[in-house]
Amino acid sequence: MLLKHLYEFSLEEPHHWFFFIGAAPGAVDTRAGLRVDRLDAYIHGFRAALRAQSDDDAEAAAFFTWLIERGEFPSQGWAKKFIVDEGGDDERAITRFFGLLHGYLLEKRPPWFLAFNQEPRPSQIRRGTGAPARPDVRLPPHIEASRSAR
Repeated sequence: MLLKHLYEFSLEEPHHWFFFIGAAPGAVDTRAGLRVDRLDAYIHGFRAALRAQSDDDAEAAAFFTWLIERGEFPSQGWAKKFIVDEGGDDERAITRFFGLLHGYLLEKRPPWFLAFNQEPRPSQIRRGTGAPARPDVRLPPHIEASRSAR
């Protein structure tokens, strides 16, 4: 459940990510206000809510184990590692996390991921006219993975 949720908003343009994880207090530029620690807190909160409902998200646990096996989730946590590795650039750290998520999904190809990529998916973000920000947020390698799985 968590991975599907993260995947769906990872496909939005970076300046729209703040709609999901928030921006730093006082930020006037949505990209400059992105913080990897907010994504980390968002993930912890989402997982805590699932646990409170007695919902064990085995898929999310498998993803974080996968990160650990690749050395991307050391004892200080993935968020601190990525922000250091990316020279303090929060947007690049978040993009790296989403890139690893996409790599994991392409490797494991869960049924929901394949189904999601079988038909166009408009952006969840709406313009003032009500039209989606983009008519299709899917990525070509993900569409191809879905087609090849049929």
